[in-house]
Amino acid sequence: MSNTRPSTAIKHQVMRSLKWVALGKIVTQVLRWAITFWVIRILSPVDYGVVAMSAVLSGFFIIILSSLFTASIIQRKDLNQVVLKQMFGAIILSHSAFFLIQYGLAEPVAAYYQSNTVSEVLKINAWCFLFLAFEVIPAALLAKNMEFKQVSLIAATSNIIAAIVTLVMAYSDFGLWSLVYGELLNNVLRCILTFLTKPTLFFPSFRTDQIRGMLRFGILLSVLSMLFYVFTNMDVAIGGRLMTPAEIGLYAIGLQVALTPQKKIMPLLRQVAFPAYAQIQDQGTLIAKYVLKVQRLCIGFTLPIFWGLASVIDVVIPLLLGDKWQGAIIPTAIMLIIMPLRFSEELFGPALKSLRRVKHMLINLCIMIAVMFVSINIGARFGATGLAFAWLCAYPLGYMLVAWRNSRILSTPFNLLIKCFIPPVLAGAGMLCMVYLVKSISFHNLALNLIVQIAVGGLSYLALINMLDKNSVKEALALVRNKGN
Repeated sequence: MSNTRPSTAIKHQVMRSLKWVALGKIVTQVLRWAITFWVIRILSPVDYGVVAMSAVLSGFFIIILSSLFTASIIQRKDLNQVVLKQMFGAIILSHSAFFLIQYGLAEPVAAYYQSNTVSEVLKINAWCFLFLAFEVIPAALLAKNMEFKQVSLIAATSNIIAAIVTLVMAYSDFGLWSLVYGELLNNVLRCILTFLTKPTLFFPSFRTDQIRGMLRFGILLSVLSMLFYVFTNMDVAIGGRLMTPAEIGLYAIGLQVALTPQKKIMPLLRQVAFPAYAQIQDQGTLIAKYVLKVQRLCIGFTLPIFWGLASVIDVVIPLLLGDKWQGAIIPTAIMLIIMPLRFSEELFGPALKSLRRVKHMLINLCIMIAVMFVSINIGARFGATGLAFAWLCAYPLGYMLVAWRNSRILSTPFNLLIKCFIPPVLAGAGMLCMVYLVKSISFHNLALNLIVQIAVGGLSYLALINMLDKNSVKEALALVRNKGN
């Protein structure tokens, strides 16, 4: 098979898909961010602390189920109705089981956190599993066929409606329940719209003879997702035991703000990248080429976003969230500094998954968990700032270890990967210096301060990156115009 199609047809398909997903994200997130910040101003750190503690278990179960079936359906080339019927049966059984498990564990988890409200939240969230069972196959088929226009419209509709309902409930003094019911509504609406767009009009089969290989692959991915969830949530789980709800609420909001750019950009890339890599899974050289290219372009694009936000977070939080969230400024800034590394590490996932290197990914996660567990247990004893410093001190070490392992598997020289960071880091450091110099010129209006600092930071980064890595700038522009290779 020649490389012509991957370098032309697939590239154009990927770019079209990215544009649709990006458009849907931008339209949705502009409104949702505005509403989210509005809601944060209304609610208290305790409200967010309780929801964050409850989300540790419910989010853990959701991520297991999302990995168990979707990737297997996307990767399998010879799908037929018999296979889909058997998958549907397995999906119904597993989602029903997790509904019962979460409902039963609600009381013990509440006892661990010493909060009866956690139990009530978990029992309400459990109902999501029964709705999500009817979304899995339609959503996987939409992704497999790269029909991201429909996916974007569904996500935009459900997110916007749920965000508006959350705001109305917050204003009506529902407190943390506005967050709980808003998320439940989002899931229900997304399931209904996805099913109507790509209906699975057949009865489930509870046999497994045609899907055993898919289930084995899905189980491995679920184990991987479980470990990843432990890795990304053990800070709240450990901190929730050692810190007060208000402290964990400050940290949770800081983490939410720090992760916001990654949560909006990474799913966009992952959603398109895995089906694209799956189509060229037998062409290792081409995958290696695209892995380096994606790393280089994404680091150059995301680092100024994270570091730029870190440089102005002392203005952003008081302006958007209010003075009661001042305690989240330092933890947020610290977390934002390491976000480019977290973003880069996750970029390896779609390529490794397309090559079925799940065991390799499992070892990577075990390394990360071991490194971070010790650091988090120490940092959590010093409040929200200590918890953030735990990430800053330990994550770079874990990243270097797993990036070196990934470069060997993907045949991407480790020194070339490290070189991807040098121009953006230098340009980013210059940007930080310029922003902090501008902070000495203070206006009485916070919004004006923010605009000036963003303008200076953005122009500084663009000028410096163009001096340090002009070729990557030209490559990025060519890719946007759909003329790159």
